[in-house]
Amino acid sequence: MAASIRAFMKTNQEICARIERRLPQASVNLHRAYEETVARYLNSTGDGGVVVDVGGGKKCDFAKYRRPGSRVKLVAVDISAAELEHNHDVDEKRIADVTRGLPFEDGEVDLIASRSVIEHLQSSEEFIAHSARVLKRGGVSIHVFPSKFAPFSIANQLLPRKLTRRLLHGLIPGSEGVLGFPAFYDRTYASAARAMFERQGFEIAELRVGYHQAEYFDFFVPLYLLNALYELALYRLRAENLAANVLIVARKR
Repeated sequence: MAASIRAFMKTNQEICARIERRLPQASVNLHRAYEETVARYLNSTGDGGVVVDVGGGKKCDFAKYRRPGSRVKLVAVDISAAELEHNHDVDEKRIADVTRGLPFEDGEVDLIASRSVIEHLQSSEEFIAHSARVLKRGGVSIHVFPSKFAPFSIANQLLPRKLTRRLLHGLIPGSEGVLGFPAFYDRTYASAARAMFERQGFEIAELRVGYHQAEYFDFFVPLYLLNALYELALYRLRAENLAANVLIVARKR
């Protein structure tokens, strides 16, 4: 039975992959754009600059973009010492609950970045306020995160956590220890994120949204198509607050 279910899912996923290539909303990959954006700012930071990977965990996704011989220091910050123990991509590791504070002096940091972290914070704005304190004037904060009102995010908020974890780990092989952490989605949508950063003394250099999140539903073609049509409508309407993901680049005034 289990083998039949896996074969059924694999067939559906192969069909969905062919459909995805024809979806205009799927042409935007904000996670790839995030890495490219961080790499651009990382390599424009002068010698001795400090770059912080919040939620650094087991690896730093953008460490590979640091130019050979660069004196930019990469620091991973995570609440989990066990996760950081496996991170060999950075120069330093620091343990902290980032909603309570960042372990840096005022104006010490040039760049703060995170990938799929902000939705897990109970108070996004407290983290942004702490970021403003440790960033230098003109320092940059770059984050990509799922929107509060994306279909998968809504399901994640409504369903019991144990069930969502089982579904994630069953539908996305290799997601154990990567996906399924508690998520709060505190104001994680475009207009609210913009407002929070501006209140904390940032100017928005870039805000982009992505509408494609149908890969969470590719185990069953009809469900995938239904979600893809919904995404396409939002994409055409440019309904930013209902997007699937948000990428924000904010500069400290």
